[in-house]
Amino acid sequence: MAMPGRGGILTCHMEDIETLYASYLSFVNNGALFIPSDRVQKLGDEVFIAVTLPNSSERLPMNGKVVWINSKAQSGRPAGFAVQIGTDIAGQRVKNEVERLLAGKIDSLQSTYTM
Repeated sequence: MAMPGRGGILTCHMEDIETLYASYLSFVNNGALFIPSDRVQKLGDEVFIAVTLPNSSERLPMNGKVVWINSKAQSGRPAGFAVQIGTDIAGQRVKNEVERLLAGKIDSLQSTYTM
């Protein structure tokens, strides 16, 4: 779950591969991560997130733009927003690590937090 940190930085811990799979939007240009949160965001908002991926304690910095919003929880999908992964070095590191962890699962037909 996303929590506000110091200076408006959000932190997000992806507990396991299933949560990461449900949170990753591979159909967005350069990918995006869905952040379960009650925090109100608008499409296009710029945000900074420190994300912790499964099997790691390292917080990876990621900045990006809000590209998806679930304004309320419904149909088993939590409230929150998705942040498009930036094209900078930090963003590419996050994207590469997410896709490494999800190798062979990205095109699965399992439901996600967005679709």
